[in-house]
Amino acid sequence: MPLEDKPRKRVTIKDVAQECGLALSTVSNALSNSSLVTEETKRRVREVAERLGYRASPIARGLRMNRTSAIGVLVADVANPSVADHLRGIDDVTMRENLSVILCNTDDIASRQLTLMEGMRDRNVDGMILISQRSRGEEFRSLMSDVPFVLMHRRSVEFPDPYVGTDNHQAIKVVMDHLIDLGHTRIALVEGPQDSSTVQERQRAYRAIVRLKGLDDDEALIIKSDYGLAAGREAAEHVFKMRHRPTAVIASNDMNALGFLEAAREMNVRIPEDMSLTGADDIPFAQFSGVELTTTRPPRRKMGVCAAEMLVRMIKGENLTGEAHIFSTELVIRRTTANSSDPTQIQQKNFLPPQKSH
Repeated sequence: MPLEDKPRKRVTIKDVAQECGLALSTVSNALSNSSLVTEETKRRVREVAERLGYRASPIARGLRMNRTSAIGVLVADVANPSVADHLRGIDDVTMRENLSVILCNTDDIASRQLTLMEGMRDRNVDGMILISQRSRGEEFRSLMSDVPFVLMHRRSVEFPDPYVGTDNHQAIKVVMDHLIDLGHTRIALVEGPQDSSTVQERQRAYRAIVRLKGLDDDEALIIKSDYGLAAGREAAEHVFKMRHRPTAVIASNDMNALGFLEAAREMNVRIPEDMSLTGADDIPFAQFSGVELTTTRPPRRKMGVCAAEMLVRMIKGENLTGEAHIFSTELVIRRTTANSSDPTQIQQKNFLPPQKSH
C-alpha cells in the first residue's frame, strides 16, 4: 500500500503529552483549562495539540464529566409529517449546544416505549424529550427518577413534569367558531387515543362550546378513533353510516383527515358540499392541490426549540418542576369547509361507493 494511502493514526492525548514532555495529567488539566496549570503551560499544550491535529474524544470527555452529550427523543410515529418540524427545532438547539440526538419510534405502544427508554438509560443519555408519550405508572417513574425529561403534547395529569404543548381549548375554539360562522350546528369530533391529555382537553373544549353556543349535543357526535390514515378511513365509514349525520367533522389530526377525505371520495361524499372537514397540524400535504384542507397550524419548530432549551437547562442543573409552555394555533382556511348543507338533504342522501362496470 502506498504511504499516502495508509489510514492516518488518530492523535491521542498521550501523543500530546509525549511531544510536550509533560505528564498525562498535566496535559489533561491544561486542555480542560484547569486552574492547577499555569497559563504558559496551557498555551504551550494547546499549540502542540493544534499542530498535531489532536481532537478531544467526546466519549472520554463525557466519562470525565459524567455526561455523554447525547439526548434521546421519543416519538409516537416517526412517519407522521408533523414530527419533522419538532425535530428541526430540537436540532436547532442541539447543534448549538454540541449535543447528539438519538431518535426512537414507539408506535404509541407502552411496552415499546418503556423498552426504548431503558435502552436510552443504558446509553447514559443526558436527558430525554418525550413527544406524545405516556408518563404514568410506577415503571415510568422508576426509569426516569434521575433522568431529566420534557414532555410534549401529552402532559402528566398526576405530576408537575416540565411540559410543552398547544392550547387545545383555543385550537378547538377557532375551528368551531369558523364552522359556526358557516352555519354548522351538528358538528362531529373525531378523537385520538383516549389516554392522551390532548384528546381529553380537546373534548372538554368541544363540550363547553357546544353548551355555550347551543349546538347539537348528541353524544354520537363524539367519535373515539386514533391518529393516522387508517383511523380516518374508519371514522369516515362510521360517520357515513350514521342515521343522523353531522354537517361538519373535526378530525383528530391532518393524517386522520386525509384518511377521512379518501374514504369520502370513494363513497361519493363531496367535501365540502355535502360535509365540511377540518384537520389539525397543517402538515405539508394539507396544502396540496386536491386536498386543500382547512386546519390549524401550531408553531411546531418553535415548540421543538422550547422543549430542547428546557432540557438543556435541566441538564445544567435547573429545576423546572411545574414549568409549562403553551402555544396558540393559527386557523388556516382552505377548501374543505363551506356553508352548511340543508340537514334534511344530507340525512336523506345515500353515501355509497360507485358501482363497478362489468
